[in-house]
Amino acid sequence: MKKQIIGIVLIVAMVSFSGCKKAIEKIKEQEIVNAITNGKWVVSKFVEGTTTTTTDFAGWETIYYENGTFTSSKTGETNQTGTWAGNASNWTFTITFNATPPTPLNKLGGVWTVTRAVSTDKGSYAKTEAGVNYELEMTKMP
Repeated sequence: MKKQIIGIVLIVAMVSFSGCKKAIEKIKEQEIVNAITNGKWVVSKFVEGTTTTTTDFAGWETIYYENGTFTSSKTGETNQTGTWAGNASNWTFTITFNATPPTPLNKLGGVWTVTRAVSTDKGSYAKTEAGVNYELEMTKMP
């Protein structure tokens, strides 16, 4: 009887722990969403291979919305839209444009790995495509 009670207690504890773990994961994801969707973001660093091309992104601002969409805009340019998704379990951030964006925005699409935890005003990411390493840093405008 004691073994059965211990077994039941262990099962209840495991189920409770897994539910708690899911709740913690959901809270982490919501914190990321809140940080990303609060303000306008700009590219503050962009490195393609060994070449820094940050200035190519000058004037572009991006707003990320809670519904998983975004708009990138620049005076004199057509607004670019798409979807975004953050994944707290594997620390990735995916950007997908609705249509082919102009250069240099086309380089922002894809799956980025978070290289430094997103704070409320800065995020650092990296990806490799076709053997080329990319580094991206985005900063929230004051």
